[in-house]
Amino acid sequence: MDPIPLNPQTPPTRNSKLVLVTGVEHPEGAHAARTLGTHGFDVIAHSFLSEAAERIAHDITGFGGRATAAVADLTIHGEVDRLFTGIEDTHGHIDTVIHAAWIPGPESTGTSLQSIHLHDWDRFLHAHLRMLFTTVRRAMQSMSDRNRAGSIVTVVGVDRSASDTRESTLARQVIDGAIEAFTAAAAHDISARTVQVNTIRLVDELPSPEFPDQHIAPDFDTALVFLADPAHHSWSGKVLSAPAPAVRFAAVH
Repeated sequence: MDPIPLNPQTPPTRNSKLVLVTGVEHPEGAHAARTLGTHGFDVIAHSFLSEAAERIAHDITGFGGRATAAVADLTIHGEVDRLFTGIEDTHGHIDTVIHAAWIPGPESTGTSLQSIHLHDWDRFLHAHLRMLFTTVRRAMQSMSDRNRAGSIVTVVGVDRSASDTRESTLARQVIDGAIEAFTAAAAHDISARTVQVNTIRLVDELPSPEFPDQHIAPDFDTALVFLADPAHHSWSGKVLSAPAPAVRFAAVH
C-alpha cells in the first residue's frame, strides 16, 4: 500500500529535532505543535483530518518554523505503521513523539455514568487504548533502531470543556488514568532502553508539594519543551503536572 501522505511545507534542517505531534485537530495538540515549532523543532503535524494538519503546518511555517502535515487514522495498525514509515523515509529519523490524539464522542464529555451506553463505552476505551498502544510501540521501534536518544510524551487532562459546567467527564478521566499507567509501564519496558517516556498532566491547580512523586512544571509550554528534547533530561516514567494555560487553547476549525 502507498505510504500515508506527508505534505512538506519547508525542508528539515540537518541538526534540528524532528517531532511528531498527534491530534492537532484538537486544541492541546495544536498548541503543542505550535509551541515546539517556535522552539526550533521540525514538526510533523498529525491529524485524522487533512484540513487540520495542513492548517497547523501552515501556521507554523507562517511564523518561520518548519512543519509537515500528515494524515492517518491511528486506530488502524497499518496506518500507524505507514505514518512512521513515511516519516522515516522522508526525514530519516524521528526524535520525539507528543501523543495528544483522542477521539471525541457523546460519551466522552458531559455524560454521566448511568447514561453511557455499553456499546459506546466499549468503543471509546478500545479505540483509545489501541491507538495509544500502537503509536507508542511503533515510536519505540523507530527510536530504538538507531543509536540516539528519543522521547515520547503523552498528554492527559484534555477535553476540559465540561469542567466549566461541572458535568461528568467520566470516560475521558478513565482514559487519562489508563494513559498515565501505560506510559509509566512503557518507560520500564526493555524496548525503551534508549527512549524516555513521560506524561504531562494538565490540571486546574498544581498538586500539593507534599507529594514528592509528582514532578511539577511551571506551565504546559515549559514542560513540553523540556520533555520533548531527550538531551535536556534523563527522566522516564514520570508525570509532570502542569497548569493549563490561562488562555484557553485555540481550537482548529
